[in-house]
Amino acid sequence: MIECLTKMTAPDDNQKKLLACQSLAGRLPKPRDLFAGIQGFLTVLPENPLQFHRHGDRYLLRGAPFLHHRFVLVACLCEPGCIVLDGDVFRIEPGHGLLIFPYQNHYYVRLEHPERISWLFTTFEYPASEKLEPLRNTPFLFNAQDLQRLQQVTAAYLHARKGANEATHDMPLEIALLLSGLLQGQRRRGKGLAGKPFPDGPQAQFLRPLFTYIERHLEGSLRLEDLAACVHLSSSRLRARFKHTLGIGPGEFIRHTRIHRACSLLNSTDLNVTQIAEKCGFNSVFAFSRTFRNIVGKPPTLFRHDRYQ
Repeated sequence: MIECLTKMTAPDDNQKKLLACQSLAGRLPKPRDLFAGIQGFLTVLPENPLQFHRHGDRYLLRGAPFLHHRFVLVACLCEPGCIVLDGDVFRIEPGHGLLIFPYQNHYYVRLEHPERISWLFTTFEYPASEKLEPLRNTPFLFNAQDLQRLQQVTAAYLHARKGANEATHDMPLEIALLLSGLLQGQRRRGKGLAGKPFPDGPQAQFLRPLFTYIERHLEGSLRLEDLAACVHLSSSRLRARFKHTLGIGPGEFIRHTRIHRACSLLNSTDLNVTQIAEKCGFNSVFAFSRTFRNIVGKPPTLFRHDRYQ
C-alpha cells in the first residue's frame, strides 16, 4: 500500500498526509461492536448564528441592559473589561472569553480605555442548552486551536454574508467545533475552577457586595439607603458611582434584575404568574405585568406561550 501511495501523482504535501492517515489507521483496534460509537460533546448544531465586532470608541459596552433568548460567546481580542453576570463581576483579558446564556442577567462595566476595545461577539440559539452548562459563569482562555476555530467561524460568516449559499452550513458546524473544544478544555481544567471570577479589582470590590445584597433580598423591598450602607456611601454618592460604573442607576438595575429572574422562572418552571411575581419582589401581579411588558415588550403570559412555539 505504501508503495502504491508513493507512485501517486498527488503533490508531496498530499502524499505526506495520506501516509500520516495510513499510519494512524494502522493503530486502530478492531471494534467490539460495529454499531456503538463514541458520543461527542454536542449532538445538535447551533442555529441562526450571527457575528459582530465592537471596536474603537463606537460602542462603550455600557448603558441599557440586554435581555434575549440567545447564547452570546464573547471573545476579548484587545482591551480587557468586566462583565457583570448573575450578580458577579468577571474580568476578561485579551485571549479570554465568556459564554452568556439565554435570559442571563448581564451588564458590561464601563471600560477604562474604550478607544482600544476589540471584542468579538458570536450569538446563536441552541436547543440543548444543558450540554453547555459546564461553561456557565466560567471565563476561559482560548488555546491556539480554539483561536483557529474562532477564525474559521468568522471566515465562514463573512463568506456566507457575501451570498455564498454553500457556506451557510459551515458556520454552525464551526461554532459546534469551537464549543466542543471549549467544553473539552473545561473538563481538563476540572470542575473546581468553574464559576470563579477573575481576581478582585476596584470595580468588583464596589459592585460585588451590592449584587450580593440585591440577590439575597430580591423577593422583598430594596431601599437605596440599605444598599448605600453596604458600601458605606451616602445614597446620592452610591447613585452617582453606580451609574458611572454600569451606565444605569441602582433602581433600574434592580427592576431589570427582577425581570431577568422572572424570565428564567417563566422559561424553566411551571410556577404561575402570581407566584413568579412574588418570588421576584413585586407586591402585585398588575405591577409585575406592567414592568415586564415595559422591559420585555410583551406580557409574561405571552412570553411563556412563545416559549413553546
